[in-house]
Amino acid sequence: MKDSKNVYELLNHMDIDLEDYDKEVLNDMEKQSLKINFRKHRKQRISFKKFGTIAAVAVLTLGLLSHTNIGASVYAAAQSKISEISYSIEKALGTDRNLEPYANVVNKTVEENGIAVKLSDVIIDKDELIFSTVVDVGKAVDGLRFDYDIFIDGKALKSYGATGSSGRIDNLETMFFETYAVHAKGIDLKENLDIKIVLKDLNYSICTSEGKIKGKWEFEFTANGSELMANSHTLPMDYSFTVGGQKYSLEEYRCNPVNQKIFGKLKGKFKDRYSVDLRGHDNLGNEVTFFLTSVYGEDLIFKYENIHGDLSDEITSITLTPYAAKLPEKSGKMSDDYKQVGEEFTISLKK
Repeated sequence: MKDSKNVYELLNHMDIDLEDYDKEVLNDMEKQSLKINFRKHRKQRISFKKFGTIAAVAVLTLGLLSHTNIGASVYAAAQSKISEISYSIEKALGTDRNLEPYANVVNKTVEENGIAVKLSDVIIDKDELIFSTVVDVGKAVDGLRFDYDIFIDGKALKSYGATGSSGRIDNLETMFFETYAVHAKGIDLKENLDIKIVLKDLNYSICTSEGKIKGKWEFEFTANGSELMANSHTLPMDYSFTVGGQKYSLEEYRCNPVNQKIFGKLKGKFKDRYSVDLRGHDNLGNEVTFFLTSVYGEDLIFKYENIHGDLSDEITSITLTPYAAKLPEKSGKMSDDYKQVGEEFTISLKK
């Protein structure tokens, strides 16, 4: 993949602490998969990264502001400014499709420690919770990322993976959008769900400096995915290939206006870790790429990556070939040497 080096550098900084959840036995591949599923979709966007040390001057400034009338005025201004910002979830996801019929509009703003966060929209798919936020940092930064916890009907999601993107809004130095697509297996799309999203500890960068602002931005709401379920279609598949001693069996293609995914099973032991993509084209000649976004137990999911634009509604087939590149044993740059690991196959979309 063209951006594989940048992608691996991005994913290598993703922080998922398995100790925050109930103990579950995960093999090395499963643990790695929780780190290699956070992708950048558009050139104009900047990636989420993990930032370590806190910039002392920035923290001191925030501390002083929080105890003055000036600080109160700044916070009020942040609330007012963010309430005027409208940023649709389809724009945040980088799609030209109209996703409004499937979005649960929240539009709730929470402010803490000078940071105003508005949860705009939420979409619930079969195995995924997608949400979009607008963030006013109150000062110019180059990038930001939140940690988070998610609860559905009072139960915390366990050992989840996620993809996402972030970027400035209209070249404003303090205003950012963020989208998260979080794996949430077993969601009942027919029922209303009580959802709680807790964004924690803003990590940010300013030039070469990195910092963190402690805090919690909590949102509670009710949502469902029945509308999207009604517009989802599935097709059976029967295709497999082997990488590093593990067998990847592709069993189902599922598509709707929000997501296009391939579901399957992963079996066998492995010695080395690999990044795996499905690359090819549709019958109109457009480039198509699916990347491995989730491995949970034996279940795996490949997700369409819209770096080439949305899949056309006019296509009747997709032809793909599996490629893989070995991941380094330690942190570092990933090899761009992807090799073909299976035969070409075609998914017929005729209904």
